[in-house]
Amino acid sequence: MNHRIVRMQWLMAVRLFGLAIACYPLLAGDVKTWSAGGSSLANAKTFRMLSTRVLSKSGLIEDDPKYAPLITAAIKREMALKGFKEVAEGEDIQVSAGAFAEATPQVEAMVVSWWGFDTGATIGRYNHSGTIAVNLIDARTKKSVWAGLSSRSRGGDSSLESDINKAANALFKKYPKK
Repeated sequence: MNHRIVRMQWLMAVRLFGLAIACYPLLAGDVKTWSAGGSSLANAKTFRMLSTRVLSKSGLIEDDPKYAPLITAAIKREMALKGFKEVAEGEDIQVSAGAFAEATPQVEAMVVSWWGFDTGATIGRYNHSGTIAVNLIDARTKKSVWAGLSSRSRGGDSSLESDINKAANALFKKYPKK
C-alpha cells in the first residue's frame, strides 16, 4: 500500500479520535453521528476494515489484543446488518474504528470531624465509561462520508463484549437508510 495513503488513513484516525475526545463531554451516554452532504453511501455495497485503534494511557494502540477484536467484530456485524459485504480489496467504503475509555472520579461523601484536629476523609468512586468511534471513508475520494461516536457507562471486564455490542448497535441505529 502506498505510504501516502497509509499516512492519510492514520491522520484521519487521529482526527477522529481528536474529535471524539473534544466531543466526549457533550455525549455522556449518548450517540452522535455526522454525515457528509452528497455522500456516496447510497451506492456503496462493500467495505474493508482498517486497523482498529484504541486510545489508552500509554497512547494510541493499533490492533489492541483485548479490545480491537471485540470492536471489529461488533462493527462488522452492524455493517453486515446494513447490507454491506466485507471484501479484502476493491471496497467502496473503508471503515476506521477505535475506542477510548475514561474513569471519572465522583465524591460520594465527605466526613469531617468537628471535635479536635482530625482532617476528615472523602468517600468516592470512579464512574467508568467508554466511547466507540467509527469513520466510514469513501475508498475512491478518501473523504469521510459518515462518522459516529457512541458513549456509554461501562461495567467490568465480564460485560465488556456486551457493552461494546450495545454501543455499536446504538451507533448504527443512527446510520442513514439506503
